[in-house]
Amino acid sequence: MTPTNELYNYIFDACEKMGYDTYDHLPLESENAKYPFVVCGEQQQTNTVTTTSINSTIYTTVHVWGSRRQHDDVSKMMANIATLSCDPAVRTKHYFFAGKPNLIDNQIMIDDTIANTLLWHGVITMAFYLR
Repeated sequence: MTPTNELYNYIFDACEKMGYDTYDHLPLESENAKYPFVVCGEQQQTNTVTTTSINSTIYTTVHVWGSRRQHDDVSKMMANIATLSCDPAVRTKHYFFAGKPNLIDNQIMIDDTIANTLLWHGVITMAFYLR
C-alpha cells in the first residue's frame, strides 16, 4: 500500500471514530446522506530531493458539508479534524508520519450549486511529513 493511500485510510477511519458520517465521494442522492457529513478528498505528494534522501510531504484535503443552519457544526467538525495534523507521531501499518500543524489551511464557504439550497462547505487541507 502506498503512503498516500495508508494516510487516506487513517484520516477516513479517524473521522468515523469522531462520530462523523464519512464518505470517499460526494454522496449520491440515492444514498440519503444527512447533513453534516465528511468527504475525504484529494491528496498531493511533493518530494524534496537531497544528496542523501528523498523526503515527502503529503497534503490531504477533507471536505465538511452542512445545511445552512449548521455553520457552527461544520466549524467545530473542521477544528476537530484539523487536530489530526497536530500529531507529531502518526503511525500506520507500514509508515510513520509527522503532522505539520503550521501548514493547515481551513476555508468555509457558502455553496449554492444545488437549486434552492444553501449549504456550508468547509475545506481543510492538512500536511503530513513522511518519515
